[in-house]
Amino acid sequence: MPKLPVKDFHLCHTLLCGQLFRVKKIDDWFYVAAKNRIFKIRQSSLETLEYHGADKKFLTEFFALDEPYDDIIAHINKDSHMNSAIKKFHGLRIVRQDPWECLISFICSAAANIPKIQLNLEKLSEYFGEKVKLHDLEWYIFPGPGQLNNYKQIVMAKTGFRAKHIKAANDTVDRVFLTALNKLPYAEAKKALLQIPGIGSKVADCVLLFSLGFSEAFPIDTWIKKILQEIYFKNKIVSNKELHTFGMNYFGKYAGYAQQFLYMHARGKK
Repeated sequence: MPKLPVKDFHLCHTLLCGQLFRVKKIDDWFYVAAKNRIFKIRQSSLETLEYHGADKKFLTEFFALDEPYDDIIAHINKDSHMNSAIKKFHGLRIVRQDPWECLISFICSAAANIPKIQLNLEKLSEYFGEKVKLHDLEWYIFPGPGQLNNYKQIVMAKTGFRAKHIKAANDTVDRVFLTALNKLPYAEAKKALLQIPGIGSKVADCVLLFSLGFSEAFPIDTWIKKILQEIYFKNKIVSNKELHTFGMNYFGKYAGYAQQFLYMHARGKK
């Protein structure tokens, strides 16, 4: 079994922090469907990953193992609350997933929990994607732009009110558009995403952060809203826009990493 040396990386924190959804745990292996492939991976020690179905170059890129992790942590470690979250979830990385799958994933996230999002994505993949096999596991590749072309089947995937937004994204977004976004400044890239039907501020920031390399993006969901108000605003009611501005200004160019540590900290307190 191939092995990849790692430093400052925690596989479980990274895969289960709500940034991607097509992950299955079987025994001590994680199976991941991502970027037109299925691979399996486990962390046999703090310094070693074992894997099959991918290569070192892919894993280094996907898990952002080439980022200056020490610098990132030093930049966002602003206070005792963040320091506590970093200690608890050290090694969490922000992945570089496929922008199209990320876009549809977070359209599905509207008014939904993680199991519901996972169900939607699995059904969409089953109806529209290609079946692949890794050892004894059969799974489906997520369909690409233009392939989610049957509205009735999108509805059958249990997507509810989100179905019309998924179909609209399928009909208006292509890879050229998505690839061009990371050549733009953050504000312009977000503005472009907000033109897509069904895309609001949170979804746009999730796509920018989890797939396009905008580490300053700071998505505001109910978990982040609650913990920011509790920790930094003494339970004062603050608008999502104000919280977003605070997060980006306070944590700076790696605000997205801070958001993920806060998110995990908030969920750990429930």
